[in-house]
Amino acid sequence: MDELLVVIFIAALVLFLPLAILTILVRLRRDQQLQLDELRRALVAIRKEIQRTGEPAESTATGEPEREKQPEPVEPVEEAVYGAPAELPPPVVAQPPQLAATSFQPHPEPEPKPVAAAPREPSAFETAAKETLKRIWNWIIVGEEHVPTGVSMEYAVASQWLLRIGILILIVGVGFFLKYSVEHGLINEVGRVALSTVAGLGMMIVGTRLLGRKYHLIGQGLLGGGLATLYFAVFAAANFYHLLEQTPAFVLMSLITVLAGAVAVRFNSILVIVLGIIGGYGTPVMLSTGVVNFPGLYGYMLVLGIGVLGVCYWKHWPLVNYLSFAATYLLFFASMRTYEVDHFWEVMPFLACFFVLFSTMTFLYKIVNASKSNLLDIVALLVNAGVFYVVAYRLVEEAHGREWVAAVTLPLAAFYTGHVFYFLRRKLIDRELLVVFIGLAAFFLAVTMPLVLSSQWVTVSWAIQAFVLLWIAGKIESEFLRQVAYLLYAIVLFRFCAVDLRGQFLRGPSAADVPLGDYLRQLVERIVMFGVPISSLGGAYWLLQRQKRAAGIVDPANDVDGWIQSAWAMRLAVGIALGMLFVYLHLEFERTFGYLYSPVKLPLLTLLWLVLCGLVLYEVLQRESRVLAALLLVFVGGVLLKVFFFDLPSWRVSGAMLYGGEYSFRDASLRLIDFGAVVGFLAGGYALLTNRAHAKSAGAVLGFASLSMLFIYLTLELNSLLHTYVEGLRPGGISILWSLFALALILRGIGKNLRVLRYLGLALFAIVAWKVFFVDLSRLDQFYRIVAFVLLGILLLCGSFVYLKYQDSFAVKSQSKEEEVP
Repeated sequence: MDELLVVIFIAALVLFLPLAILTILVRLRRDQQLQLDELRRALVAIRKEIQRTGEPAESTATGEPEREKQPEPVEPVEEAVYGAPAELPPPVVAQPPQLAATSFQPHPEPEPKPVAAAPREPSAFETAAKETLKRIWNWIIVGEEHVPTGVSMEYAVASQWLLRIGILILIVGVGFFLKYSVEHGLINEVGRVALSTVAGLGMMIVGTRLLGRKYHLIGQGLLGGGLATLYFAVFAAANFYHLLEQTPAFVLMSLITVLAGAVAVRFNSILVIVLGIIGGYGTPVMLSTGVVNFPGLYGYMLVLGIGVLGVCYWKHWPLVNYLSFAATYLLFFASMRTYEVDHFWEVMPFLACFFVLFSTMTFLYKIVNASKSNLLDIVALLVNAGVFYVVAYRLVEEAHGREWVAAVTLPLAAFYTGHVFYFLRRKLIDRELLVVFIGLAAFFLAVTMPLVLSSQWVTVSWAIQAFVLLWIAGKIESEFLRQVAYLLYAIVLFRFCAVDLRGQFLRGPSAADVPLGDYLRQLVERIVMFGVPISSLGGAYWLLQRQKRAAGIVDPANDVDGWIQSAWAMRLAVGIALGMLFVYLHLEFERTFGYLYSPVKLPLLTLLWLVLCGLVLYEVLQRESRVLAALLLVFVGGVLLKVFFFDLPSWRVSGAMLYGGEYSFRDASLRLIDFGAVVGFLAGGYALLTNRAHAKSAGAVLGFASLSMLFIYLTLELNSLLHTYVEGLRPGGISILWSLFALALILRGIGKNLRVLRYLGLALFAIVAWKVFFVDLSRLDQFYRIVAFVLLGILLLCGSFVYLKYQDSFAVKSQSKEEEVP
């Protein structure tokens, strides 16, 4: 029951948060509507002013209706073809066709040749990603985003790569110098840092003087190398030699980062920032001592990342983003080799900061400059979220347990929900980016539930979430969110069938030895566990039926086309909900009534099947569908299979047509409910469908099935009753029953002019006559033989009397066309 309370609490939380968000969105939509109304009124006023000050058309002034303008004649165009222009023939004026005295046959038009389908053109979303990759590749090869014109490829490649390799070797040499001086004690610690600082500043000064001149490219390289050398100096002074405290070192590294970003942006040089990144992230590697200072290292990396983020605000340099992302996580995973659980709070906050940093870095430039994202941005967002979630899951689970991973997933859902709210509030148009934000928010919210709750309540939580998502999708008119809700419902259905039903009923423990109080508590839990998903699907049908498409908060340009239409979704929702309800009730009835009072289990299960058949029968009557009529026969066949292959064997019917064990009126009453309900439903279905053209055949099948079930039930019941109380009359009693049944068939067949029923009655009379003389005569006692023969003779005479009484009517009707179905 404690977990039930937790489920109720989480359900309330899940419902409250969307309500709060929806209230804000509705208020925002109202404000936007007011602004649009004001703008519309202003446009109307401007239009009236233009109409008032403009000159009226001549046709309007004279009151004559404006005539349709005739197209001006087109002058023939002269084309120069090898000399003087060719004279064009005078235009042929089409004359109205004259009616000829003789008719003519027009020539058949040639059949159009099939046109080959045009090849699929890439979308703008894909083209932008391809263009970004091309620009990155060009910069890697020739140092510019576009291959320069008038420059040989040899010059472009050689000048760039010689410079890059030279600067890189120079930076590595400075690093090795620092490490060598430490190992051999050549220079004290202050001198090493001072020399590195002087070298870095000198490279930057020389590089600055070379900018804008012939050796501008070398100047950019020296600037990048100088920045990397300054990173060396500060990092070594703080984390290697401990000459600086963390705060001054942090300030110095921040200043260097700001300087690097400013230089790169000011001179529009990717090379400066790339070399700065390589040197900055390479510093911890070259000055590594084997002992990891997590706060110092991650703080240093965070400062570098913030510098790259600042550059992203001004410049669209995807290579810089990807390089920073790769370098950060490579250093992170390399440092985690020495990680222990005690280091959790030294690592986890920085990991979260890295995640937020690179998530923002992906789309910052696009939002600031109102440009759309591309495929690479989406992939970067997903990779960043995936890496963070996997690493955080492992760290949190190892330190605090699996359930505390929800403290990661729930903030992630809130993080992406905030992005969605920001997009809607700022009216940003970027469908792919908004769809990814919505999808990630829904994903992490769905993942939270299994972490907080035990496995048996996961389906309940997902069903509630799916319903809430569908409701919000209708309020803000988001087709993508509606499709996400459909996907979550599919997951709910899979888990309902493959996990919950299997675990609770098919593989669950036996309830035979469970105390009544404990069983009732388990029953309530099962009702909630299976009732909520079923109710959620019913609610989904109700929502889809009530939702009306109108202008919503989500701009259509930010939305996607629906993969599943609402009409099909409604049909699937109601069909799946009824199927889930039927399966659950069938298993629940079998277990609960088997625990409380086993004999009543079979009749109640039969009634449950008949309720399902009744729903299908109602749809057949409402929709007049032959498919539904066939489906009704399938379900009726299922009921008959249940009765013959499950119910009768449970009552141990023998080959002598007798129920096993001692005859009991309690069991007879239960069998009466079981067979009587089936016979009554079949007879009622026949009465309702016999006059429906689309289901007349199905009605005939139901009618014959009802007669057959009634005949079998009466035969079994009477045979068992006489076997227990009047054994001597048993063979004759069955013959009397069959004679009464045959007489009833003949009466019904004559009254309704149904030849098939009359023939069945006569055939049954023939079977009774054979049985009387070849079976009953030898088995009946003398007294019962007299009674049986007298009664059978009277019944046969009654049959003959019926034919004689209706002779005239029968003779007339025999000449007409008679129905072949009951």
